Amino acid sequence: MKVVVMPWHRAVRFRDGEHVGELGPGRRRVGRRDSLHRVDTRLQTSTPSSQEIPTADGVHVRVTPALTYAVVDASRCVLAADSPTQVLHLACQLRLRAAVAARAHDRVDPERAAIAAELHEGLRPLVDEIGVEVREVAIRDVVMPPELRRAAIAEITARAEGRAALERARGESAALRSLLNAARLAEEHPVLLQLRSPQNAQTVVVEQSGAPRRAERAKREAADQHAQPGDSPR
Repeated sequence: MKVVVMPWHRAVRFRDGEHVGELGPGRRRVGRRDSLHRVDTRLQTSTPSSQEIPTADGVHVRVTPALTYAVVDASRCVLAADSPTQVLHLACQLRLRAAVAARAHDRVDPERAAIAAELHEGLRPLVDEIGVEVREVAIRDVVMPPELRRAAIAEITARAEGRAALERARGESAALRSLLNAARLAEEHPVLLQLRSPQNAQTVVVEQSGAPRRAERAKREAADQHAQPGDSPR
């Protein structure tokens, strides 16, 4: 009997219930007494179930890990575990509980990378045993209790309001300093006010003298608009 093994598969071969090796990609001939167990060797991602874990200070934090792994030894993977993914998930969850329980709740989120590194190192003996290589471990989610989330939002809001109040106070202080400098300058140099007064008066005179001319020009434009071409004497 001939079978085809795809490039991303390894076929673990058994004869009369005895493990006799593996078949690589290609068209292969197997005997009638042989049975094959195909194993996918492509890169896989998996997310173990999130769990609420008590921290060192008694706060329950919900943490979700994520794994990226691949089978590197198909025979060992088939012979050592009925479900390698479930074995990997359980081991990851147990080591995650230990890593989170050793930290206070306010250290869990900032130390995601350190927790992931601890998980990666802790999983190494197990994955070697079941023929799997873990390429990456990440902490995808860290969710605090609702009370702590509300407290964190209130703290952020208070900080933003404090910064806004500080900016308003700085603006008012700058305006007061400007007025104080102007008053001091006027007190020390009264002649500046005398020079400023004729300038203001001249501006008013110019504006008032221009008003009659603008009114006369408006009257002429209105008369021109009402004039009709047939009104001129014949």
